Amino acid sequence: MTTTHGRPKDATAEGGVGTTSRRVVVLAFLTIFLDGFDTASLGFVVPTLAREWNLDESAFTPALVATNLGVVIGYLCSSRAAARFGRKPLIVTGTVVFAAGSALTVPVDSVTMLGVARLVTALGLGAVLPACVSLTADNVPPARRASASVGVVLAIAVGAVAGGIVSTPLITAFGWTSVFWAGAVLPALLVPLLVRGLPGTPASSAASAPRAEAADPSVRRLFEQGTAVQTVLLWCFALLMYTTNYGLLTWLPTLLARGYGFTPEQAPVGTSMIAVGGVIGGLVMVPLCSRIGTPRALTVMALVAVVFLVATAWADTGRAALLVMLAAAGAGIVAGVLGQTALAVTLYPTAARTTGVAYAAALGRTGSIVGPAVGGGLLALDVPGREILLLSAVPPALGAVVAFVFVVRARSTAVRDRS
Repeated sequence: MTTTHGRPKDATAEGGVGTTSRRVVVLAFLTIFLDGFDTASLGFVVPTLAREWNLDESAFTPALVATNLGVVIGYLCSSRAAARFGRKPLIVTGTVVFAAGSALTVPVDSVTMLGVARLVTALGLGAVLPACVSLTADNVPPARRASASVGVVLAIAVGAVAGGIVSTPLITAFGWTSVFWAGAVLPALLVPLLVRGLPGTPASSAASAPRAEAADPSVRRLFEQGTAVQTVLLWCFALLMYTTNYGLLTWLPTLLARGYGFTPEQAPVGTSMIAVGGVIGGLVMVPLCSRIGTPRALTVMALVAVVFLVATAWADTGRAALLVMLAAAGAGIVAGVLGQTALAVTLYPTAARTTGVAYAAALGRTGSIVGPAVGGGLLALDVPGREILLLSAVPPALGAVVAFVFVVRARSTAVRDRS
């Protein structure tokens, strides 16, 4: 192994991918995969819970809101927690918290207690993601930071899809509590691997970095050194893409039933197609970020979302073609949601990276409240399903404009640097 001043020289300094880099990426992916599974788990069991508790599904809205609120709080707290205790302890502790929260969900017998348990779970879920992304970025070569970040965040979508696949047989065989037992046991099994496998500091630079540069949890850092405009643009992009993503995840089955003749039993397949398309979109984003740069990749994928959302709204085709178009729209939407993390990783220096990722994710996640609220309001006004689907293309269209501004600013900066 090559050494520098008696210390092993990590692959991140050489431009290659070493053992530590691979281990960090795999462990971060597994952690975020379980994060995605646990985040989506309540949605899988609501129909069963509503039937067993003799409640309307809308009665579970407070518990769903508690999940989103807890995740946002977790995001916002993660940067200070990482600065004080370190990212590895934060990832391990956050994983323990969301495993415990999932276990606490099993014995609940009311919507109120369900909301409390989900809030606890979501605090851990939100704390984990920014730290995982930041630690991954610091342990891979700079040229691969964007693609590695998209790759590990893609695990959220993969975890949600996997949860959708296994939840039905689990609930059928063992009841709704089995989904939460899975969400508790699997993270608990991962914790020892995280303790043994995650590095405490970036393998290449943390040992030589000044203590003051180790981490800066202050949000002011995101507006210094010429990144103020980019920070605002990043937050706007994240909010726009999250708004459409969560609006569709919440109301797409209703839109398909109202505007496209789907039965209530058939309509959820549309949400599944969005999720499957999202996984494909994330896989496309990984090489696309490396090939054309993250801002251009986000512009392209946001436009893909717009084109296929508009096509779906105007479509007069068979259901198979309609579902394919929804999958393509999902690819663009979810790629934007995942890609904003890569943009944050490349935009900020190491000391501000966890804070940058956390605040972009938190501001974006407010779209999980805005999107469903706007969609619900439009439905309450009896706006036709096709028109609501057409309106859902507006946020990604604006997102494409925001991403293109990133491209223009990067080009202008490059021209100034050459002159």
